[in-house]
Amino acid sequence: MIPLGAVEFSPGDVALILAVLTLGATALALPATLTLAWVGHRRATQHPGWAAFGYWLTGTAICLATTALAAGQGLGWWSVPLGWLPTLLLALALKPRS
Repeated sequence: MIPLGAVEFSPGDVALILAVLTLGATALALPATLTLAWVGHRRATQHPGWAAFGYWLTGTAICLATTALAAGQGLGWWSVPLGWLPTLLLALALKPRS
């Protein structure tokens, strides 16, 4: 049967859709965010695991925001690699020299 009218989602449906989208976007951001986490691990003088986690969270936030902005411009799947660019450039800028 073809529905006639607007599709309505319950709050639970909306929460599930947002959770799936967030987890999928986080998984797609892993190539860039894991690179930044490695840089954070290398730069840490104390507690390298926590430093890597902090860098990973920061990289994930940057990557997801950039991907969302690029997707909002109608770039489709090209928004995923474009979302990696700021995070990878930050990793390159923060990379330890030795």
